[in-house]
Amino acid sequence: MNKVRSLIVLTVAFIVINSSFHFNAYSIGQTAGSDHKPMVIAHRGGALESTENTIGAFQRAVKIGASGIETDIRLTKDGVVVVYHDDYFGRVEGLPAPQRTHLISDMTYSELSAQTLIPVGDDNGSRRVPTLADLLANVKTVLLNIELKRCAKFDELVNKTIAQLKSFPEIDRVVLEIPDLDTARKVREALGPRMKLHINPGYDETVPYSQSLERVLKFRPHSVSVSYRKLSYEIVELAHKAGVEVWVWTVNSSEIAQAMASLGVDAIKTDQPTSLIRMFSRRGQAFDR
Repeated sequence: MNKVRSLIVLTVAFIVINSSFHFNAYSIGQTAGSDHKPMVIAHRGGALESTENTIGAFQRAVKIGASGIETDIRLTKDGVVVVYHDDYFGRVEGLPAPQRTHLISDMTYSELSAQTLIPVGDDNGSRRVPTLADLLANVKTVLLNIELKRCAKFDELVNKTIAQLKSFPEIDRVVLEIPDLDTARKVREALGPRMKLHINPGYDETVPYSQSLERVLKFRPHSVSVSYRKLSYEIVELAHKAGVEVWVWTVNSSEIAQAMASLGVDAIKTDQPTSLIRMFSRRGQAFDR
């Protein structure tokens, strides 16, 4: 039965993964195997199970056993670092698409947080947009994968994030996603080698992905963020040889999650953490923290 399950997982890996790297049967045979256990990271707190990017969603992810949460930050008009994914206000508040015309960067935090969010899952309908300070103060014990979103006054966002993290006593729990290498160098200089930096090699579309990946790995971040559709064993091998972890996004299928585990990824970001946590738990593996 285990051999059959492994064959199914490896077949799925071969079918679903679209990569710019050479991918062949030999590479599949050299993966970590179907018993490998990656961390489960609740994407936006587990957006399909609880209202995305809210403290309630993040705390729920901790309770169900996620190894970490993923979220996004940007800057309001009055300079508040907020937890919010979209450029424009309205989707998570339930506005129809034609009314989503206000940039978050053109709104004050008071204006942004005045509206409750459309509830998902366990939300009773009272949740509002939190700040980075709220996140750091209220989400305990797990990894915090925080993405700096490109926005107006991006340099100010970077500087204010650096300032808040400098005073955060548990900086080892933060995995900060940076949108480019120049910003990554600035953050590393400001926060030092303890700061775990996380980079998507696909950010630079002016060069082939393989070339961008090479540059990122030379920088030696803590981890790289890779779409599961692009992943190959070659990418995992190159990253691990450089001492860099591989985190994939956004996987909402148990079959694809098994394929990612077979390829040796270190973490899987998912909107549905419950099912992946249960799946890996059934295989008798304890979750890393």
